Amino acid sequence: MFKKIFTAAAVAGLLVLGGGSAAHAVYSGDDVPVTSASAPTITAGNSTVVTVSNLGPEITSVSFTANGGALSSIVLASVGPVVKPVSNGSASVTFTATAPGNYTVWAADASGNPLGSVAITVVAAGSGAGGGTGGTGGGLPATGNELPAAALWLGVGALGIGGIAIAAGVARRRAHTSN
Repeated sequence: MFKKIFTAAAVAGLLVLGGGSAAHAVYSGDDVPVTSASAPTITAGNSTVVTVSNLGPEITSVSFTANGGALSSIVLASVGPVVKPVSNGSASVTFTATAPGNYTVWAADASGNPLGSVAITVVAAGSGAGGGTGGTGGGLPATGNELPAAALWLGVGALGIGGIAIAAGVARRRAHTSN
């Protein structure tokens, strides 16, 4: 029985990791979205503008989320997602943090496909860091900190197969004891 369970789990793992997946926007060459901050290091209480640029015409809005700081859009301030429309291939949001620390702002399209992220360092006032104006931002690479969808579905598949195996074992035991 364990051979069957192991085989089913292995097949499910291969299907999840090697099989087809949900459609994701594919960027190649110059089409790669660039996520940047106008100032990647700011003083607590100041702000920086996070921009995703080089977006294709199929992306009409961008959802920004941050860990801990506030994202603002004129009068809107939130820790949760802020959705901004794409204009001329880019979308921007203002990030403000009141406490020193390292923060990340993520950007995703309307379907939830990641477009990029940017790391922002917030330092205490009087530490000599620049404010939220000026500076040249370059796109920073994603540093991980995300659970790959394939790993998530592998876990869901393993739980499902385990549930099926338990149900089959119980049914077999009931059938055997009723005879």
